[in-house]
Amino acid sequence: MTIALLGSAPLQTDIQKSNSKLASLAEDFETTFLASMFGQMTSLLDGDGPLGGQGAGGDAWRALLTDELAKSVSRSGGVGIARSVHAELIALQASGNTHNDTAD
Repeated sequence: MTIALLGSAPLQTDIQKSNSKLASLAEDFETTFLASMFGQMTSLLDGDGPLGGQGAGGDAWRALLTDELAKSVSRSGGVGIARSVHAELIALQASGNTHNDTAD
């Protein structure tokens, strides 16, 4: 005979959803960081090619390309930022200190 606790399945589902959301936020943070880093790395490139080019067209293409590169790197495991951020978010959630509203 099995006794199921009322509400145990929804609680587990809520935890999984929360962890999934936190993982997604952590990956988004890493993607944004990488896009900024790649943008800085390519901002001074001159000449022809996919990252070169002059004017608004070249700048727009470079921005799109670096954003996609950042997404690709992040989705394929990233550089470890998402894992660290996710672990910190889980720890903050577990302690109940998701933010600090007190003014000094």
